[in-house]
Amino acid sequence: MVVALTRSTQDEEKLQLEINISTTLGITATQARRKLTRFLMDEVSLLITPQSPLLVVNDQNNIFWRFPLVLAMGHHGQPGQVGEVDVNAYSGDLLITDELLENIKANAQRLVRSTTHSAIG
Repeated sequence: MVVALTRSTQDEEKLQLEINISTTLGITATQARRKLTRFLMDEVSLLITPQSPLLVVNDQNNIFWRFPLVLAMGHHGQPGQVGEVDVNAYSGDLLITDELLENIKANAQRLVRSTTHSAIG
């Protein structure tokens, strides 16, 4: 498991890090991935899949799974990442806005065009 810290230090050259968080998450990474996969299949595209998440810890009450999303195009492979989606690790809520969805769709369309264009050319 990888944990990403979201707060920077005042002095970037020196880092002293002590982490002690004891909490019970309401949803595992596997459960969060299933929920996100279902949403993507129903609302976005069957070709966009979540990859291994980071556990992002802002503070004791703000912890979420961050999933990179990649476009999977059969024999073209995975041409690239189209975005990231966070899932609240306590409630399981998908942290998705309309703007984020539009960006993911636009990135996917760009990758499809560039991948299919390069395959033809």
